[in-house]
Amino acid sequence: MWESASESVGGRDYGNGIISSTNQGLKTDGFELRGQSWYVASDIPSDLSVQIGDVNFHLHKKRKFLNYTDLPLFTISVLAKYPLLSRSGKMNRLIYESRDPGLNKMVLDDLPGGPEAFVVAAKFCYGIAVDLTAGNISGLRCAAEYLEMTEDLEEGNLIFKTEAFLSYVVLSSWRDSILVLKSCGKLTPWAENLQIVRRCSESIAWKACANPKGIRWAYTGKPPKVSSPKWNDMKDSSPSSNQTVPPDWWFEDVSILRIDHFVRVITAIKVKG
Repeated sequence: MWESASESVGGRDYGNGIISSTNQGLKTDGFELRGQSWYVASDIPSDLSVQIGDVNFHLHKKRKFLNYTDLPLFTISVLAKYPLLSRSGKMNRLIYESRDPGLNKMVLDDLPGGPEAFVVAAKFCYGIAVDLTAGNISGLRCAAEYLEMTEDLEEGNLIFKTEAFLSYVVLSSWRDSILVLKSCGKLTPWAENLQIVRRCSESIAWKACANPKGIRWAYTGKPPKVSSPKWNDMKDSSPSSNQTVPPDWWFEDVSILRIDHFVRVITAIKVKG
């Protein structure tokens, strides 16, 4: 796909990369970072601490829902109303299976993406708008899978929204595909199992095989930290119609990748001829 401007999936706009959960069960003004701890700005005291590495998140669960032991897990999550448990199947299950009404702490050191991904996922659960970018999408997609944030729990949950952003925005951009593939180095094996590495490699290879005469996007060798122009954006930094594009224009950009990812891209280019 060559275009990626303002793609819409199921009536949801992903053009600006800002998403939020529409169903809020707890009023909050946002998150506050104090030292190594995140707190929800709410008039309801926190009753659940989630530790990831050396970072603590002070969040909410509803103690009463643990009394509904005769109800199915999904029904319990709906009754809970508190957003974190109703949107994360894993956290709901961990609390439910503990059978401990007093459980107030979890340790999730194996969460892919670490604290950086979890804080974005938590904000999404609380209905706070979050910005999806090439820099955070791979970690957030893996974290959403780990947390089991599926459509079974809520329509438009985080797995759906991150997957749509990857498919309709990232893979249509030259720079973003490279940036996302570069970020996958710390997400093994999640990024492999979710086919993020394969899809980005093939997307890059497909674009690298394009006819140089038709290239209208910038290639710099040093992808910026911000999301790139879309394929149909005609920026001043892009090669002009009178500028000769060398046949190996793509090589410097691809060379910033980790060696195993670089080999994946080169192999994909060979397959495409």
